[in-house]
Amino acid sequence: MATPVQNFLPEIVPMERITVQARIHDELRRMLMVGKFQPGQPLKINELAEAFGTSAQPVRESIRQLVAERALDALANRSARVPLHDRRQLEDLRRARVALEGLIAELAAEAATDADIDALAAIVDAEVAADEGLNIERSVSQNLDFHFALYRMSRSSVLPPILEGLWLQIGPNIRLAAEMFDAREGRGAELHVRTLEALRRRDGAAARAAIEADINRFFDLLARNPSIPDGPGAG
Repeated sequence: MATPVQNFLPEIVPMERITVQARIHDELRRMLMVGKFQPGQPLKINELAEAFGTSAQPVRESIRQLVAERALDALANRSARVPLHDRRQLEDLRRARVALEGLIAELAAEAATDADIDALAAIVDAEVAADEGLNIERSVSQNLDFHFALYRMSRSSVLPPILEGLWLQIGPNIRLAAEMFDAREGRGAELHVRTLEALRRRDGAAARAAIEADINRFFDLLARNPSIPDGPGAG
């Protein structure tokens, strides 16, 4: 007796749906990392679906993934909100970024090509132009591009995904810090320029010091924001 042919068709997910969901997930990740959403802001699935011009299902699945990535907090009604970190959590994120990005800067100084560094310099030029024009949104975007380009230059396959996860958690605070700082006249990109100079000299220790100073300046700005809660047990 012939064995019945197993029907796999119900298990096949339409390619278009996968593409839409991936696009929405990628876009929401980028929006979180450049501070498009504010800490504590609720994300409503229907509103996002309307904005993306799609059904609720791919948005719902993207939200679910972002909750799993600790980029969002789940709410009871299957929606989510941007996490509202307290000062202790932010200090924890500071320590992690300083340690990992300092290492990545050292690796980049060893592995980067001249073409890599020239491409990074172009990002810094665009960041300076955004700062001079008081275009905070553009400046924050260029800042993200700078750090992620540096990650790629390290040739590490382990560290960049870890740091991307940290950016998902800290990203909503990026704009808060940027709005507290006058980045004109080269102040905003000063430490990125210093990082570039160290990379050109292949000076890993100087690259680490510059990128650590860059991260610490950001977290120091956040620490001066009175809207950040102290944390459990504080007071």
